[in-house]
Amino acid sequence: MTWPALILALAAAAAPLLPLDYVSGRLLAHARSLWLLGVLTVGIVWVAQTELWLALIGLCFLARWPRHPDPPSLLPSLTQWVAVGASWGLLLHVPRGAWPWIAWAWLAAAGWQCVQILNNRFRHGGRQKGSLGSPVITALYLALVSPFCPWWGWPLLGAGLGLISSVLALVGVGVGLVWLYPLTWPLAGILTLLGAILWLWSPSLRGRRLLEWTPRGDTLDSVIARWRGWRLICHHGTERWLLGHGPGTMEPSLLRWGSRYDMELTWGEGFNESLQVYYEYGALGILAVLAFCWRVGTHLTVGDPWSAAWLVGGVLTMGHWPLRHASLGLTFLAISARLVQ
Repeated sequence: MTWPALILALAAAAAPLLPLDYVSGRLLAHARSLWLLGVLTVGIVWVAQTELWLALIGLCFLARWPRHPDPPSLLPSLTQWVAVGASWGLLLHVPRGAWPWIAWAWLAAAGWQCVQILNNRFRHGGRQKGSLGSPVITALYLALVSPFCPWWGWPLLGAGLGLISSVLALVGVGVGLVWLYPLTWPLAGILTLLGAILWLWSPSLRGRRLLEWTPRGDTLDSVIARWRGWRLICHHGTERWLLGHGPGTMEPSLLRWGSRYDMELTWGEGFNESLQVYYEYGALGILAVLAFCWRVGTHLTVGDPWSAAWLVGGVLTMGHWPLRHASLGLTFLAISARLVQ
């Protein structure tokens, strides 16, 4: 009998020992909580052998659960992480021969998003989106799968990215292309410098600054709002640096800070995945992020489109929340699993 099977057998044998003085809703909930803690503990020990990052996330819940005023309120977040772990385990077993077809399916979805963007632009004008909820999220998806795009698909993909003009998405695309074709880094540097000069100089054309003619415009308001939020996350994150403030606390904290300091902030999310993990899960959460990056990063290869796509995803997490959108998060998780195989 293997030791995981032995632990499960011992746990099953000890199940009748869950304390219950008398039947009541409160004590039944307490017994269920102990059962969940036991399952979580066994699960942490089990996955720590191969997936340290998942074990560290589980440890965050294990340490917080007994001290949380309402442990069942942690279940939605814990369920999502269990789903992430299950998806990861299933993706690791996808046959390697299926991955090229999966990449083509992603590109087909990206092409459909671009068609919708073009159609909506011609019909309604302005900055349009596909079916992913917002123009920026659509652009982030296009950037994420761009390393898989053949040369003949770039006119359509480039049109979609251009009509949205998300700076973060364009930066991600640039990083992916440089990783795919290392000799292009001088060109990427020149284009970056040219963009910075145009942004700072802002020459006028027909009474409007040049970058104002782009769908995005040239305002820095969103960048400033994110920067303010990041500073506040770092400042208040130190208050509970080890375990964080708890899952789901980012949104109410941003609302509270915006009201307290009377400033415009980004709402809902921290717009930086790592900082939000730090605020909600503390140092253990950041260790989980680092463990995941180490798990995947050691398999990166220059010139490999899968490696390039993973780096694009990493860039996108620095200024937005793509991993919290199921369509992008699962795509990034699948790219990571393909690299680890």
